[in-house]
Amino acid sequence: MQFSIDKIKNMPYTAKVGATLWLFSWTWLLVVYYNLTKDTNWVYKLSIAIAILAVLLFQAQNWARIISVLANIMGILLSGYFYMGGFILIATVNVVLFGGAIYYLMVPSTAVYFKSQTKSGPHTGAK
Repeated sequence: MQFSIDKIKNMPYTAKVGATLWLFSWTWLLVVYYNLTKDTNWVYKLSIAIAILAVLLFQAQNWARIISVLANIMGILLSGYFYMGGFILIATVNVVLFGGAIYYLMVPSTAVYFKSQTKSGPHTGAK
């Protein structure tokens, strides 16, 4: 796989918004987590995973879209811990960002675009 800006340029608006919200939501969560815990080790590890998944997401890999949606569902569930801990504003922002990203990544036009970018393997179509 080769990184291409053309993939980002050709993305439909909903896919761009979904991918951008996804990246912004996880960046927000990392900043909040770091400010609450000062745990640099965990933040560095999660940052690397987020960066790799973001590149794959912006390269229109459908499996990366599915993993991103699943990760955001976990992010929404994590908001419950913030809420129970008294951080109601943080929990609300988490739900809005993660929920928005899920919505835009699951919109039919985004799904169709990501699925159309999936290349078939060498064995597909051969009889």
